[in-house]
Parts: sequence; structure tokens; C-alpha cells
Amino acid sequence: MVKPYMIPVYAVLVKSGGWVIEPTGAAGEKVVPEAYRIPVAEYLAAQEAA
Repeated sequence: MVKPYMIPVYAVLVKSGGWVIEPTGAAGEKVVPEAYRIPVAEYLAAQEAA
């Protein structure tokens, strides 16, 4: 279940460089939960376009 208020939270974490949207296999990386990956990517894309 995706909670809409968490999408901007994860987006900030990704933009700050602390988390990634897709796992790269690096040890100890923090990854956005799978259910939130597309909504967070869409949110970030909308921020870029604005």
C-alpha cells in the first residue's frame, strides 16, 4: 500500500543522494521500497519539468 505522504519524503532522500530508486548492488545502499519506485520517479520528473 502506497501512502501518498511518503512519496515526497522518499523523493527528498533520493535527491539528497542518501537513497537510490533502483538497487545497484552496492553494499549498504538504501533503496526506495519497490511499491514507491514509480510514484517517486514520477514525482521527481514532475519537479524537473516545473
